[in-house]
Amino acid sequence: MEDQMVRLITKLAPDLMEEIVARAMVLERISVLQPVGRRALAQRMRLPEREARVITDALRQTGWIEATAAGMTLTNKAYELLDSVREFVHSTLGIESLEIQLQKLLGVERVKIVPGNAEESKEVLSEVGRVAGAKLRKAVRAGDIVAVTGGTTIQQVALHIPRGANMDVTVIPARGGLGQSVETQANTLAEEIAGKLGGRHMALYVPDNLSPDALKELKKLNEVSEPLALLKHADVLLYGIARADDMAKNRLMNGDDRDEMIKKGATAEALGFCFDAEGRFLAAASGVGVPIDAVDGIPTVIAVATGARKAEAILAVARHHKHSLLVIDESAALKIAELIRSDI
Repeated sequence: MEDQMVRLITKLAPDLMEEIVARAMVLERISVLQPVGRRALAQRMRLPEREARVITDALRQTGWIEATAAGMTLTNKAYELLDSVREFVHSTLGIESLEIQLQKLLGVERVKIVPGNAEESKEVLSEVGRVAGAKLRKAVRAGDIVAVTGGTTIQQVALHIPRGANMDVTVIPARGGLGQSVETQANTLAEEIAGKLGGRHMALYVPDNLSPDALKELKKLNEVSEPLALLKHADVLLYGIARADDMAKNRLMNGDDRDEMIKKGATAEALGFCFDAEGRFLAAASGVGVPIDAVDGIPTVIAVATGARKAEAILAVARHHKHSLLVIDESAALKIAELIRSDI
């Protein structure tokens, strides 16, 4: 629905507009949580249960949802307008204007904001993965080389990439092994994403903390040299953003090294690189992968991150290089906007 139409309905029938917004928000939440009971839905949306009952009864009577013993789910009819409902919810919540604002302030081609706080709700993290997964499929073209990192957020993207026609693409890890659990390692997620896209994948097994001599020898192996060569020609890069202090803990960095890194002003970690608050490159991890100076040459760069506590890290990375798409949750977006305003 266009902004002009929204304003017209608001002026002519504010009570009607309020009901439309409420139904749209409930329908959108059911799409994420389904199957879901009315009480659980009310708790998730922080609505009085009586209000949730009135809204869901209206949606059921008009054929948008159906209720079973397992909970409420969308009907086929509802799926036909689900994308429009999501756009409407974003617009009425002011999210669309915040997306445009951040696009200008960060110099990002497209910002997509998912309502809610992923630190409080797993469903929000799942929705971030769904949005990024759908955008990734649309961005990839036949013959592309897609580089991906590991992490829990990118795992959600991999889980929610929509099925479609098989694509002639090659998916490879953007970095070597980073000491994460197997489920969230870049090698595992590259294989899963390749499966969803119908392409092929290549592994890159390069553990952290190798000596320069050991790393030099390892690069002589075809299993390492071939994916590294492909990384230099990546067409699409998908990666997550972390706080520098979290990265140091996850990689079991010793106390002295961690303190030194923080003293230098390390705020963010992405792709195995550390950046300060202004986006300046500080240091690289001991693993190998996409070179720092090659990122700006990749045609499509997609970053995904959630949570207000990561806002400084997201801002730092956005200041370092250009992005085609940034997918974040509402809590991160609001905090980023606040940080930018405080700098002006």
